[in-house]
Amino acid sequence: MSSTQFATFAFTLIVFGKLLESNALAIIRDDLSIGFYFNAHYKPTNDVTNTTFGSLVSVTSESDLEYLGQVNVGGHDFNLVLDTGSSDLWVTGQQIKINSKTSDNLNLTYGIGSASGNIAYTTVQLGTYQVQNQAFLNVDKTYQQGNDGILGLGFISLSMIQKKIKTKVARPIMANLFDQNPSTTNFMALALERTIDNENTSGGAITIGQYDPRFKDVSGTPKYALAPSTSSRWTIALSGMKVNGHDVTLKSAVKGAKKGTAISLIDSGTSLAYIPSDAVDAIYGAISGSVHIQNKGQNFWIVPCLGQANLSFSFGNDYLPINPLELTRPAIFTDGNSQYTVCTSAFRPQLSSTGSDMDFLLGDIFMRNVYSVFNFGNPTSNNDDNKGASIQFLSRSNNDQVYQDFQQQRTQNLKNLPPLYDLSKMRSDGTSSDGERVNS
Repeated sequence: MSSTQFATFAFTLIVFGKLLESNALAIIRDDLSIGFYFNAHYKPTNDVTNTTFGSLVSVTSESDLEYLGQVNVGGHDFNLVLDTGSSDLWVTGQQIKINSKTSDNLNLTYGIGSASGNIAYTTVQLGTYQVQNQAFLNVDKTYQQGNDGILGLGFISLSMIQKKIKTKVARPIMANLFDQNPSTTNFMALALERTIDNENTSGGAITIGQYDPRFKDVSGTPKYALAPSTSSRWTIALSGMKVNGHDVTLKSAVKGAKKGTAISLIDSGTSLAYIPSDAVDAIYGAISGSVHIQNKGQNFWIVPCLGQANLSFSFGNDYLPINPLELTRPAIFTDGNSQYTVCTSAFRPQLSSTGSDMDFLLGDIFMRNVYSVFNFGNPTSNNDDNKGASIQFLSRSNNDQVYQDFQQQRTQNLKNLPPLYDLSKMRSDGTSSDGERVNS
């Protein structure tokens, strides 16, 4: 992405809470209809104050970078990254009420950045749920972490805090929430909503123990078991990928993966998607006029903003279509003394730190197209709540409609941006005929 971002807004969701049966986390709209709905409101990025009115969870998406939820930790409200790709809770920057401290310090590392501090215990309010004596990292030092903290929604076995303390009381928040609320069915569901221009995430809703009535049909969809079966993350087997109706060959570097599949992490803490290079090339090589940029560690595509490909993924028999708007991100490019608009690839080659336990990392640009349900297993004495865990999807993108609407929607979105750049002037090293450079 160029230094001048296309999306420069923050979005705050104003929601009103109501408690449903089984202590389910629910949201109702201002028309008082029961459901898990919300209203999205634009707010400038220089005003990150969140407005809530009796909300269960207030969710914000800042410049399409993070999926944030308002969580009360130790008496203070924090806007935390809701991250299915990790399991630990950490916060920073506030004097909070701590129930008890430990002598243990910990450094948590992520694909980008890190956070370090002391392990302590406090009360956490997540929507209608109050979790007592929750272990968390009271952070005093961060690196490349521009947020209040992270709320990990993963399994016990992935928790670095639990591994450090080695007792049941140090388990992640979801394990404690289900343990302290035995009548709540042990699943959570995520719905990410789009901005008016359909290009970004305006926010979303997380529900616990009950489905959003709009997407109740998800209850009848297949449950995709974790893969490999020993996985400690929300990874499942991707069995098919199609670009313009053509199959893309899948293979896995993950031990235990079945032949012809690829292991995919479903990660709400990542805005884009990181996939094998040959899969990236299959997508953007199918769009006429695209330019592959490879130079000094840069590896991405510049794509005609009105170019599209029909991309879909399968984890079983049915294919889930991806809105063509997800494939590219408009950005501003300066050539000489003039500004132009270019579109860069949103599906990127794998990060070097992706690791050996996944082949595909599918973030928001995948999750916006589905309603996602994360079913936890029942924890045993071995703290293995990943045993029997699964993921379900309900498609939210109409296969034919999104492709028909793409040209009209993207054309409308480009009207307020500088003119499109002539990609025939773009070289494969990322420079233009005038020597200017585009960065991903």
